Amino acid sequence: MSEMKRAASALVESRTERFESVHPLAESRARLERAMARARLVAGPQFVPEWREEGGKAVLEARFLPPRGIHALLRAISVALVLLIAASAYELISIPTGALRLLLPGFTVLCILGLPLFTLALNSQREAHESRIRRAIREALLDQDPAFPPPHRWPDED
Repeated sequence: MSEMKRAASALVESRTERFESVHPLAESRARLERAMARARLVAGPQFVPEWREEGGKAVLEARFLPPRGIHALLRAISVALVLLIAASAYELISIPTGALRLLLPGFTVLCILGLPLFTLALNSQREAHESRIRRAIREALLDQDPAFPPPHRWPDED
């Protein structure tokens, strides 16, 4: 359950990551634009690059914002679930027999059980998009070849 909570909160939060370039500022911008074009990515409402120069090095602060309309979508799903629960309760109380008495509550339960999977799918899609952007940034600013990523180092190996 904690993984579901983490995925749900990650879906609606904004994140900022910092990348230092090994190239000058103008060249870094151009390299990033070319890398993004090669990867068919666009800096838009979900990815906001902010450039600055610190100590003679180009620094990119990449802001990853939640997808547009995600709050409205989640609210609409919540309202729909509340209405389904209310309709199911009404059907169970008011209809003595019949198929609808069991079908609507069954459908409501399936929707409730499917909501975490839907949230995980949305979060996975967002993480995949951000990962492609991060890979393009590392390729452009740090000269990392995507076919040969650097070996993984643990923080205590320094």
